Amino acid sequence: MNIYLVRHGETDYNKERLLMGQLDIPLNELGISQSEKVSRVLENKNISKIYSSDLQRASKTAEIIKNTQSIPLELIPNFREHTLGKMDGIKWSQEWDEIEKNEFEEIILMENGESFAHFENRIWDTFVKITENHSIDENLLIITHGGCIRMIVMKILRATEDIFSNLSIDNCSITQIIYLPQRKIHKYRIISINSNCYME
Repeated sequence: MNIYLVRHGETDYNKERLLMGQLDIPLNELGISQSEKVSRVLENKNISKIYSSDLQRASKTAEIIKNTQSIPLELIPNFREHTLGKMDGIKWSQEWDEIEKNEFEEIILMENGESFAHFENRIWDTFVKITENHSIDENLLIITHGGCIRMIVMKILRATEDIFSNLSIDNCSITQIIYLPQRKIHKYRIISINSNCYME
C-alpha cells in the first residue's frame, strides 16, 4: 500500500507566518493553484480513497483533488492541526525557539492548548487505524497539516523531538509512505518527504 500525505495549500496565515492551529482559515489564490497542481501529480497514483482534516484549508485541497479524479472523500476531525489554544492566530515568537519542550508545553497548556502527548496519540492512532482498515493493494491519500505530517514521520522513524522541530513540510508537498502489513515490525517505510519540485 502506498500512502500519500499532502499538506494543504497556502493560506494568508501561512503567508504572514501566523499560527493557525485549529482556526478554520481558507485557502488563498495561490493555495488553490497549488492544490490544482498537486492534483495533476496524483492523477496516476491509483488512489482508492482520500481522507482529510475537516478544516477548510485541508478539505478544500481534498475537494479539488477529488473533483478531478472522482475519488471517495472522508473528512476526519482527528486529522486537525495541533492547537495552541488562545495562541492560535498570533505570530510565532523567536523566543519560543530557545526554550525547552516542557517549558513551551506549559505555555500552551496555560492558554488552553493541546498537550504534545494528546496530539501525538490523536494523529498516530488515527493514521494506524485507517491504514489497517484497507487492503494492501489499495493506495490512500491523506490531506492534513504540517504538524500532523511531521508527527507521522517522527513516529515511523522513532525519532527525537529534534527531528520534529527541524523538519519542513511545505504547502501541497507530498510525503510518500509504504505500508507493509505482513511485517511484524517496521511496517511503515518512508519513500520521500516534502516532495514539491512539481510546484516550480
